[in-house]
Amino acid sequence: MPTPMPVSDDSEPEVTADPAVGEPPNVEPGDAGASPSPGPVLYDAELDPTLDALPGTVVDPTLDPLDPILDPVDETRDPVDATLDPVDATLDPLDPLDPTLDPPLDTVPPKPGLLGVIALPGLALWRKNPIAGSLLFNAGVTAPLFALLMLLLHRQHIVGLVTQDNNSRGLGLVAIATITSRFIAVWLTADRVRDYDARRHLRLVGSLIVLTLALPAALIVYRMTQVNAAVHDVFQDSPTAGVVSAAPGQDPLAEGFHTVLMMGSDEGKSRLGLRTDTMILAMIHPDSGRAALISVPRNLKHLRFPPESAMGRKFPDGFTDDEGGLTNAIYITVENDPDLKVAYSRDGLEPGVLALMEGLSYSLGITIDDYAMINSCGFVTLVDAIGGVTIHVDKELPMPGKLNCSAYRLTPTIGPGDVFMDGTKALGYVRSRYADSDYQRMERQRTLIQTIASEIGIDDLLLHFTELYASIKENVRTSMTLDEANALVATLQDNDQQFQSVGLTPPLVEPGHPDYAAIKQLMQDIRYALATGQPLNLPTPTT
Repeated sequence: MPTPMPVSDDSEPEVTADPAVGEPPNVEPGDAGASPSPGPVLYDAELDPTLDALPGTVVDPTLDPLDPILDPVDETRDPVDATLDPVDATLDPLDPLDPTLDPPLDTVPPKPGLLGVIALPGLALWRKNPIAGSLLFNAGVTAPLFALLMLLLHRQHIVGLVTQDNNSRGLGLVAIATITSRFIAVWLTADRVRDYDARRHLRLVGSLIVLTLALPAALIVYRMTQVNAAVHDVFQDSPTAGVVSAAPGQDPLAEGFHTVLMMGSDEGKSRLGLRTDTMILAMIHPDSGRAALISVPRNLKHLRFPPESAMGRKFPDGFTDDEGGLTNAIYITVENDPDLKVAYSRDGLEPGVLALMEGLSYSLGITIDDYAMINSCGFVTLVDAIGGVTIHVDKELPMPGKLNCSAYRLTPTIGPGDVFMDGTKALGYVRSRYADSDYQRMERQRTLIQTIASEIGIDDLLLHFTELYASIKENVRTSMTLDEANALVATLQDNDQQFQSVGLTPPLVEPGHPDYAAIKQLMQDIRYALATGQPLNLPTPTT
């Protein structure tokens, strides 16, 4: 393209002609008689006044001029394709399926609906407010599901789980979060509805449904609060309370075991006070989970005591009384003797029980860590509180007549087969002495203890806590802490656990003439078998 020549201030601009365009017209300035050239109009001064303000502007003749008669629309082009419909009537510009568009809130019901808002709180708010939606969903869905999973995984140890302080508080908080998140979700979702009647209906009906769900949640929180307050009335704070150690060197495996003396007592009208008719040593090896239940006969005679102890000084040749020196009479003997009661008073525990533990520990050569005692009245109310138990009875079992604290007179026999037992019938089941030996009677006691432990569940704690708590507080005494009691119940509830069950009865032990040296060796054999997993070979049946 030719380059325009420079123009000085005192001379007319010189334009170089392009051969393709032709010579520009030569019109002298100020020539009034000159007629306008028929050449193209390069600009319109009326439309563009800025050009007039630029004297000496060089116009490039190669540019296309503006044709004043040219239609602004190029007629050679079709501005609208006649084959296309400018508006597709099949498309709704506010189609709610279009994810980029938000439908009018007053024409579309809240999604996923009222039940969806309550079942999955926060889900309907997730797109508009993801933070609030995620918080409500986690509080109302994730946390309850996690708590439920924890309960299902520990369903065999449910009592221990819900009675631990941290767990009970955590479950209470989850229950509160479950209800609160649903209230908030209902009201926030209702705020998105523009129609007043629909918004009011959503809030009213949704709140009523959530309130209905709040009733069982409130019961859970209330029961958990009761549990936290109740455990301090029954259980001890110190894990060393009640420990009675064996003589030095006699129980080398004691550190690896937790041994609990479980007792059932009977205050009969024909008796002076309480006697421990049922005595079972629960010997638990926590590392392996193995355990043994060792039944001590009520008629085991002349229990020995350390020579320097109060009972050792009073009974240097073993315990004796007017009824032949039976072990089940030691408790009441100490409780009725002011000097002995003072001598065995410590840690707020039962003096008679501590004396009994001392005699068993010394005579059997083992350390006894804790005790738990329930009397017959508490036993009846405990079984009734959990709704009874079902036990398989192998053969027809004669039942005793009217028992102390029983609610009615028992039938002459029960069984064979599965027998449902309330508290009165269960007491008769463990107290029957007419059909078999003391060994079978003690075996029934062990079976019932395991059955009761396995039957106590979260429903009993929630629905029958008042009865359970009243029964335990009035009729159960123990030196265990809550954690120790939980561990014992968990062991008894373990259906996969194969317990060694040993009765210190003939032919293994002659209760009327016990060989305490042989019994001490037997106890160590049981300890060793549990610690190592070796089979325990005894002349009496074991399970």
